[in-house]
Amino acid sequence: MATKKEKQQFYLGNESLPTPDALFDYESNPEWIADIEKCKKNILYFAENFFYITNLDEGKIKIKLHLFQKRILRSLRDNRFVCLLSSRQSGKTTLFTIYALWLVCFQPDQRVLIVANKESTAINIFKRVRMAYEKLPNYLKSGIIEYGKTSMSLANGSSIGISTTSSDAGRGDSVNVILLDELAFIDNHLVEEFWASVYPIISSSKKSKIFVASTPNGTGNLFHELYEGALEEDPEKHNGWKAERVDWWEVPGRDEKWKNKTIREMGSREKFDQEFGNTFLQSGESAIGEAFFEQMKAECREPSFIFDDGHYLMWAEPNNEHLYVLALMFLKVLERQLLLYKFWILPIYVI
Repeated sequence: MATKKEKQQFYLGNESLPTPDALFDYESNPEWIADIEKCKKNILYFAENFFYITNLDEGKIKIKLHLFQKRILRSLRDNRFVCLLSSRQSGKTTLFTIYALWLVCFQPDQRVLIVANKESTAINIFKRVRMAYEKLPNYLKSGIIEYGKTSMSLANGSSIGISTTSSDAGRGDSVNVILLDELAFIDNHLVEEFWASVYPIISSSKKSKIFVASTPNGTGNLFHELYEGALEEDPEKHNGWKAERVDWWEVPGRDEKWKNKTIREMGSREKFDQEFGNTFLQSGESAIGEAFFEQMKAECREPSFIFDDGHYLMWAEPNNEHLYVLALMFLKVLERQLLLYKFWILPIYVI
């Protein structure tokens, strides 16, 4: 039976939760110090050697990182704003939890906020963090100050908490990192209020970060806007975010045979493209096929001639040997929160 002094070294007597008073013999175990230094410098070393996940078939196991997971973790480490477009069931939430735990364990005075549209969703994500923390060797851990279902605070001044996408989320708080999973599936009105509340807090700092991840859910939402802005090649239009993408074929075990089987089970290619194909399908009904729409976007280019202060644009000079029929199609395109109409001129040549 543990003595009273031994219990004081562990939070509520839980031997997986050392307190700041816990004592460890680092002098006799120099390899512990080496591990701490390696973990602090290398998030991949930390993940592959000490981070546990719950596998449906095998239970709690040490994670084995795939190549795309290593790429994303490096991106989270090296960038302030990351927008991750990801195929379903690719482990994007796990990558967020790895980064969150690595940061608070090895960096002082860091506050991580996990955000979801429902408290139950945020709590479930935080459960993964708590389990992984408890599975770490005690010598790697900064002592526990507070430990609950919605937050944990460590002796090094760092903490992890949860919040919902409400208008007062994070307001008035010092937040170093916000992790927002499945952003595309949060109602637009909730996202707009939340974004107006927390973005000024993060952007006012030179080091604070925001990471968002989602599978696509149509166009015209904040996630779609952020991702498209991150892909802009024009520096004046680029939004300052780092775009990352995980496709279905990057996940081990997924090949063409798996794809065809999944399409049959889901009932349509469109559903597969939505959930696994990283395709931003147009919201609502459209008379224009998605493939044709994507082709037109790919072939769209800047006009060759601009006259009359931009009111008259010409893409090519007319050919006197051709007869032209003019047709107009109105396509709604959401760009930078402005609803624009693009006119597509379709010439029909008559010989």
